[in-house]
Amino acid sequence: MANLMNVNNQAMPMGADSGAGEGASGPKRHFKHIGELVDGGAKVVIMYRTVPGEPDNCLVVGTKFLPDIYHNALMKAVESDGGQDAEEFADYASRQTFPDGTNMLAMMHNDNYIKKFKTKDIMVTFGNTPDGRILLNKLNEMIAKEKGVSVKEMAKDPEATATKTTTKKADAKKTTAKE
Repeated sequence: MANLMNVNNQAMPMGADSGAGEGASGPKRHFKHIGELVDGGAKVVIMYRTVPGEPDNCLVVGTKFLPDIYHNALMKAVESDGGQDAEEFADYASRQTFPDGTNMLAMMHNDNYIKKFKTKDIMVTFGNTPDGRILLNKLNEMIAKEKGVSVKEMAKDPEATATKTTTKKADAKKTTAKE
């Protein structure tokens, strides 16, 4: 019998567990920067795990409120290698654009899609089981411990340390006049 071309030789997964775990295309992936509200379970993208000067707060985007074109592009960015490599997703989003050409982070900020929540009110989801869920405040504590710093130190403004180390321009009044 002749070999058939363009036919998938793997069986399609069927049954109650067909969406979880191993399937014909391999293991199901779980992504960083994804969570849900503890109260209600609304899905969110975690833009910043902490807010400068406010270690108990975070910034998130409720994905259901975004128009479809922005929602789909945001989720592709979260799932991308660059999005997954980013320590804070907003840093990556600041370098991305939506399909209409607008800057991803700027649009979500300017149109008030980014909201501040307590870290204890965000459940980070990285699996389908209870073992694949952790409160953001607990995750921040684990990350801080791993880095050898406190959560409060993690919540410092990165711009504040950059401005302290820069040199000042010479004062025009103190410079000597040209002759």
